[in-house]
Amino acid sequence: MHYSSKALKTFFIMVICLSVIAEGVIIAGGVEIFYLILMWIPAISAIVAGNIILKEKADEENKEKLHTLLGIKKSKLKYILAGVLIPFVYLLIPYIIYWLMHPENFGYTGVAFGVVLKDLLPVTVIGIFVGIPSAIGEEIGWRGFMLPALCERLGEVKTLFVTGLIWAAWHLPLLAFGDYMEGAPVWFKLPAFVLCIVPVGIIAGYLTYKSKSIWPATFLHGAHNNFDQMVFDVITIGDDKKYFVSETGIFTIICAWIIATAILFIMRREKQSADLQAT
Repeated sequence: MHYSSKALKTFFIMVICLSVIAEGVIIAGGVEIFYLILMWIPAISAIVAGNIILKEKADEENKEKLHTLLGIKKSKLKYILAGVLIPFVYLLIPYIIYWLMHPENFGYTGVAFGVVLKDLLPVTVIGIFVGIPSAIGEEIGWRGFMLPALCERLGEVKTLFVTGLIWAAWHLPLLAFGDYMEGAPVWFKLPAFVLCIVPVGIIAGYLTYKSKSIWPATFLHGAHNNFDQMVFDVITIGDDKKYFVSETGIFTIICAWIIATAILFIMRREKQSADLQAT
């Protein structure tokens, strides 16, 4: 599939213009629904750009359908499970380290494990699915359209970094001027957020490459938001926690980069193996 320059430019222009409006409304104190609208802007932009490609290829006999063009395809269960388990690992480990450093900041200190499990297991599992309708709005755009379109131009590894940077940059106005990720000064949380989200984008992109579907990245996105915002953050107190955990924490950054680096190493080995088989 060739992603034309016209389609790619249309995607970026729509994402930028519509996001400026939506984020401006949110920063000005707009109602919560604008967060959902914002998260669906990448999908809306990708749908418009995808239709441009389909019109350009209207005369081809084996024209691809829009939903498959945008990566809305079946995925093997193992990739979806990876999308759920990987964020659990790179988020839980930092929180455990923080709780060990500051046991008084763990909301369940001294509580029986069975009680903790009873309280947290339902929201830990169900919350993933609650987050899917919003997460898929971003993933249709970022991983469904933007990732393969840029891959044609930049190659796989560069694309993983670039898509991660774009994804991170898209959030920055809300961090700088809104109430997203409160608890750390702007000078700290902006670069820290970028350093955290880029490796998460690499992981999500790799799962998309392997599965040829947006569903693993969508589950990763939904799981990431749920584990961090609705589970671990809720049971953690402490004025300094955003320096160590969540999407601006140094421990999370380190854990995410360890996994992303391992993935980049695996990709390199896979490419070397494919090159050997081709010779």
